[in-house]
Amino acid sequence: MKRIYIVCLLLVIIGSARQQAFAGWPIGKYRNIVVPSFNYYTSKDVYNSSGKKVKPAGNSSFTSYAYGLYVGYGITRRLDLIVNVLAPDQNSQFTTAAGTTYQQSFGFGDIQAGLSYALVNFDYKAYFSVQVSGIAPLYKHDEDVLDLGYGVFGSEVKFMYTGSFNKNFLRGCYFNVEAGYRRYFDKQGPNVIVYSALLGIPINKKNQVSFEIGGQNSSSSNKSFSQNLSVNRDFAFTKGAVNVGHTFTRRISVFASGFYTFMGRNAGVGYGGALQAVLKI
Repeated sequence: MKRIYIVCLLLVIIGSARQQAFAGWPIGKYRNIVVPSFNYYTSKDVYNSSGKKVKPAGNSSFTSYAYGLYVGYGITRRLDLIVNVLAPDQNSQFTTAAGTTYQQSFGFGDIQAGLSYALVNFDYKAYFSVQVSGIAPLYKHDEDVLDLGYGVFGSEVKFMYTGSFNKNFLRGCYFNVEAGYRRYFDKQGPNVIVYSALLGIPINKKNQVSFEIGGQNSSSSNKSFSQNLSVNRDFAFTKGAVNVGHTFTRRISVFASGFYTFMGRNAGVGYGGALQAVLKI
């Protein structure tokens, strides 16, 4: 179980890091934000092409421990530069008619870099932003180890609506809604729709909890499905997550999260969590 897990994992972690850091809020002119993270992902079952949860033949499984770094810099009050990179340490085994194959790999995955611009603000309490970024692999394809991604260049455009509630029972809560399109520059794509919605609830001045639903829908001319998920490019999944955050100072916060993939097609039934530190410089 190889490439499809890695691509899904990369996008899940990239999305989580941004939402916990500041979502669609502008960073601020000449300000910086740094988010180191540790992420865990595992899966033993899969959703087949009909969306049914099944157990693969043999003793197939995938586990990844990934180290991430997200950096944002405020160029102006509206324009931010963002860079995100991930280094997964992953282990996989999958069974075919020829037997069971064990693989392991560790290294830098894809790097994502681009610009985020706040198009409109609503009394500085909510922002509608667009983010355009490029994706580049920091690795070479190797048949003897697990792939760290598709190994091709790509791009993404994403729209974000972020803000806080000031009335009724949601007063003091915040939200973030995102929808984007990602394209990998390969003859088989894939073309990926990404989406998420998050609601954050402050417990007190130092602590908060948030709930998120998000996922991806990937389409490709290659519709085949295999137990070895590295050959699959046509897939979909939806996950739910719970995040808990604690603010130590105005510049330092820590977030812990857990997620579960509760629906999918040609995808892994994955679950795991992440630990992130948000440093505002």
